[in-house]
Amino acid sequence: MIAERRIDARSLARDPTGMRPKPILLLLALAFAVLSTIALAFLSRPAPRAAAIEVLASTPVPTATATPMLVVDVQGAVMRPGVYRLPAGARVSDAIAAAGGLQPEADPAGLNRAAPLRDGARIYAPARGEIPPVGSLGSDAERLVDVNHATAQDLTALPGIGPATADRIVRSRDKSAFRSVDELQTRGLISARVLADIRELVAVR
Repeated sequence: MIAERRIDARSLARDPTGMRPKPILLLLALAFAVLSTIALAFLSRPAPRAAAIEVLASTPVPTATATPMLVVDVQGAVMRPGVYRLPAGARVSDAIAAAGGLQPEADPAGLNRAAPLRDGARIYAPARGEIPPVGSLGSDAERLVDVNHATAQDLTALPGIGPATADRIVRSRDKSAFRSVDELQTRGLISARVLADIRELVAVR
């Protein structure tokens, strides 16, 4: 009995609980230690630098081209005669509207309000019974030849007016401007027949 008790005492000294460690516990402990080491190493890593963001210059937006403008002189039977600036492509009606519209005594039939404007043109709104000045845009007078300002070439486009006659008309008006179409005959520049042929085609201004 004494011998058996000694053996038990030695065994208890080596394993006081009386139980041997199980291998699975050792493996779990080892795995925990490895995982702890990996986690610690991961957390201690320096944070990755943020990738540089390249800011590209935006494509410049093309600026709108300014609309070309026309300058016209609006006169006659309009509410506000004067010089007006209007966009290219505007019509005689737009110029009349810019001048405040027609006066009550104006003759709407005396103007072609659909005619396109030209830079530097003059628009004259005639009153009833009034003849627009020569060259007025949108009127029948636009097509008349002004003998006081037409070139010799313009005059030769008239029936019965040759280069020599055109030169005489220019020299005569340089001395004294014509006050009426009849002076072309009274000054001996053209015949009565030629005057009758061109009377509806010429004017003085």
